[in-house]
Amino acid sequence: MTSAEHPNVALYQRFLTAFNSTDYDAITKLVDPGFVDHHPGFQVDDIDSYLAAMREAKATLELTGELIEAVAVDDRVITRCRLTGRHVGAVLGEAPTGRSVSWTTTEIWRISGDRFVERWAQDDLLGLKNQLSADEENVALIRKLNDVVNERRYDDMDELFATSFIDNNPAWSVRDLDELKTIIRDAHEALDFTSHHDLIYPAEGGKVVIHITFTGRHVKPFFDREPTGKQVQWTSVEVYRIEHNKIVERWVQADTTGLMRQLGVPLP
Repeated sequence: MTSAEHPNVALYQRFLTAFNSTDYDAITKLVDPGFVDHHPGFQVDDIDSYLAAMREAKATLELTGELIEAVAVDDRVITRCRLTGRHVGAVLGEAPTGRSVSWTTTEIWRISGDRFVERWAQDDLLGLKNQLSADEENVALIRKLNDVVNERRYDDMDELFATSFIDNNPAWSVRDLDELKTIIRDAHEALDFTSHHDLIYPAEGGKVVIHITFTGRHVKPFFDREPTGKQVQWTSVEVYRIEHNKIVERWVQADTTGLMRQLGVPLP
């Protein structure tokens, strides 16, 4: 008898068919009422809590399973499956994105009397988390902003910022995106600068943190100082908060004092 013909494998295939068709009545006939589950990150104590977990997975991820491999050993069956779905509800702290997701799980099922009585499961939850997170998209958005600014495509900033954008900058906070574009344009004309991301990484709450170095040359009046033609360089730490692929808020802490000193602005 091959593994594919083994009753334990056949039992699992029946279970997977019931799972994919959302046939919970069939599942209750295959899983023992006192079913014990060992699955890190999930609390399942019996058939009722197991069915509740299934319903939650179906509701939030529209899950289906595909059997990759199954091996029967004594009263157990070892399975490796690919789970696929779509992110339509909050999962692992991530709001729904509508994205397609796919990850693998390896499980050991113990069988008694033609029913599953115990399971050990190990999912690639980190891989799933990465697919659900908007971190990569958020970082890409801020990289795109840097390109747009360096290329002086000011009107292209409109698609990157929310209309409700809030700026928090102790040197010169702006009321809206139009003011921000004006400040950047004026600084470009006076300092002929480009910006470089030294560090960029995502943070919780849809945020992206960056450390920037600005390098330029003083070619027009700035801070009421006539152009000197000198090279200038200053740094900034900035945090951007992103919602629905739009920048909604920014916090800035730039070395404005260092820039002023290079321009010859008297300091208190």
